[in-house]
Amino acid sequence: ESNEHKFFQQWGKKILNEDKPKAIVIISAHWETVGGIKVGKFKGVTPIIYDFGGFSEELYRQEYHGKGSPELADKIVNLLNKAKFNVTVDTARGFDHGVWIPLKIAIPEPGDLPIVQVSLTRHASYEYHIKVGRALTSLRDEGVVIIGSGMMVHNLRDTFGNFDRSTNSTSGEAYPYATRFTKDMDKILLESNGEERENQLIKLIDHPVLRQAHPTDDHLVPIHVATGAAGQDPAEKIFDH
Repeated sequence: ESNEHKFFQQWGKKILNEDKPKAIVIISAHWETVGGIKVGKFKGVTPIIYDFGGFSEELYRQEYHGKGSPELADKIVNLLNKAKFNVTVDTARGFDHGVWIPLKIAIPEPGDLPIVQVSLTRHASYEYHIKVGRALTSLRDEGVVIIGSGMMVHNLRDTFGNFDRSTNSTSGEAYPYATRFTKDMDKILLESNGEERENQLIKLIDHPVLRQAHPTDDHLVPIHVATGAAGQDPAEKIFDH
């Protein structure tokens, strides 16, 4: 059992026991829509998508029984509409692996806890995604936990180029750009808050190693949404890979 697996288990217990959420809203790197935002709207168990290839058959037999909430989905649509976003509901697309894999470990039996996924908008700015988070922040006052599911560094070409299939792990030291970007992100998130933190995240577009750490923005901007939703609240680092 990996340290990451143990972390997700502990994190799930923390959410359930300390936050006691009435619902979860999750923004995953693996759902990008064009020209606007979509909100998943399901009444019962939301289906899951096996949106990956080349892995063992066991992964494609996994299940996750997270229930949607049409009421919460409609509320999210209303909040985003008020903030002048182009937003629609999606009643067909299930949870992608950026949702169900971490939640399957963290909250394996969600029961009647509503879970609603909100898409990213492809090619939209960092400021745009921060504003999405701001539009959703009032949900936190109603007991809704907002999760951004992405990665601090996501360069698959370099990751798989450094992958040892005999141990199913990367070999050697981290790339210097990964260490630098992670250190700079830690400084932004942990040493500032509110508008200052948001502005520094917007300025990442000019970071010298941005496109090495993130050739595309999909795995980065979930943190912009989460930061927008966090407002003035300080960040806390609870796991260091």
